[in-house]
Amino acid sequence: MRVLIVRLGAFGDIVHTLPLAADCVAAGHEVGWLCEDRWAPLIEGSPAVTTIHRLPRKLLRTAALATRVDALVALTKELRAAAYDVAIDAQGLAKSALATWLSGAPERLGHARPRAREGAWLATQRRQPLTAVHVIDQQRDLSRLLGIVPVGPWTFPLPRWETQRTSAGAWLREAGLPQPWMLNVGAGWPTKVWPAEHQIAFARELGQRGLPLVVVWGSPAERLVAERIIDAADHGVLAPPTTIPQLAGLLAHAAVVVSGDTGPLHLALALGIPAVGLFGPVPAERNGPRGPGYRTLQAPGAAWERNDVSKGAMAQIPVAAVIAAAQAALAERR
Repeated sequence: MRVLIVRLGAFGDIVHTLPLAADCVAAGHEVGWLCEDRWAPLIEGSPAVTTIHRLPRKLLRTAALATRVDALVALTKELRAAAYDVAIDAQGLAKSALATWLSGAPERLGHARPRAREGAWLATQRRQPLTAVHVIDQQRDLSRLLGIVPVGPWTFPLPRWETQRTSAGAWLREAGLPQPWMLNVGAGWPTKVWPAEHQIAFARELGQRGLPLVVVWGSPAERLVAERIIDAADHGVLAPPTTIPQLAGLLAHAAVVVSGDTGPLHLALALGIPAVGLFGPVPAERNGPRGPGYRTLQAPGAAWERNDVSKGAMAQIPVAAVIAAAQAALAERR
């Protein structure tokens, strides 16, 4: 059976949905995926995804109305030409529900309320109730609507990214940084970011312990923060600019990754790299990495608050606790 997974974004959410694709393929189904074009590199070359359909996000937000309509018509024709038997709305929002409906698949599946929002459940014919706590398990449970019982550990069918791993390894060797600790400075929500003063203290402590550090960033604003951390701590090396595949190649060489609840943290989990996740507005038990070599630290604060940092308390995650968690993750993995 040909199955279309509709998970448009974002970075970490795409990673969290990959085990669903793995379960479908293990059951003998062929999987296509519809995502925003900027996230396509996360699944290009995945052994579980046969076809990738790209939603032109920027064009649909900024182009003239006629151009946007033409783009949606072209995407609809592309999806329908693929002749999917089933479309799974793995996002549960109005935009993903619309895309699922436009696919033309005779059977449309998705999450039930409250996991599905904005009326998304109206576009699906069968819905999976919310029973699992972790978002990966919630996504895997969608396969039950196909008669699959998801068992076993999470499997992330990522691309191999061999060229990027090799290039990152060469850069690290040249910098004298074999298996460094890596600190990711930013996150998609301001309330998910560990305060810069804590990150400076973290980097300074690693320097005093003689532990190598690479500071990872994703946007020009985050680069400024990363440079400030390195300058103030007098320790650490700034990561080079990276695409998603290049970031994966870099993270693959880390001893341990420390990050807020954002894409690089979840990518580290998928790559099998030890990691410590710092959580605030979203519960760690829902989004955090788990298993040998992974630790999460939870700050108190308003649940699901995106922007108002006064309602969060990421500063209550102490540096000493982060270092201890990283050491425990490393010891467990060894």
